[in-house]
Amino acid sequence: MTGDAAWDAFWSTLPAEPGAALWDSSPRLTAARHLPLFRGHADPTLPLIDIGCGSGRQTRWLGRHFGRVVGLDIAEAAVELAAASHAAPNVSYRRADLLDRDTAGALRAEFGDVNVYLRGVLHQLAPDDRTRMLATIRLLLGGTGVLFAQELTEHTGWYVAELLAGGAHLPKTAGLAAHFDFGARVAPAHEGRLRLLFEGNGFDVVTDGEIALHTTERTSGGLPLELPTRYIVARASAPLRQPEEPQP
Repeated sequence: MTGDAAWDAFWSTLPAEPGAALWDSSPRLTAARHLPLFRGHADPTLPLIDIGCGSGRQTRWLGRHFGRVVGLDIAEAAVELAAASHAAPNVSYRRADLLDRDTAGALRAEFGDVNVYLRGVLHQLAPDDRTRMLATIRLLLGGTGVLFAQELTEHTGWYVAELLAGGAHLPKTAGLAAHFDFGARVAPAHEGRLRLLFEGNGFDVVTDGEIALHTTERTSGGLPLELPTRYIVARASAPLRQPEEPQP
């Protein structure tokens, strides 16, 4: 099953209520904690694109703070759920494969410079696809847009693997581990080196640091499971005119 088909199947079978996905936490615990980290660097008059928007829960909340917000996802089922459950006058959703050069170019032509919100997407991609995704983001940012990214590192994977190996009852996490190698797939960067991944792919990092990923999973003690991750706020150091292909 291809990546987009797998994610479409995931969202098609997921219950529609908020919080069904592991990462679909309340915006109060997610986007509301992220916004102060990048708001002072971002132009709120630019559109904001939420890449990997999923159910649209964070997307709609971000629409309170930016004039226009567009949620993009590879899974048509996620886009349909977002449009049905998290609509707002200045928020829209669409399916988009941002690894496709024509799609990336069309978005650039439609919106010009944008801000980008990216949460837990890069770790799902193979190394060459990460390079393509970062090139697309540089294209979308242009000369004035700002990126906020929260990303898993190898530390996250080790933490999840240790929990599951220790017998922790984490059905959502275990389900992702079974179907998407969550906790086993190689993360984008070693702990503390995520900054270098972005700098090596044409970004100027404004700020970065550690941040917890608040999940909808509950531990045996009834507390929300929080995973160690890192965040990046960055600009394109050399904005692209068109998406790049990775070097062979």
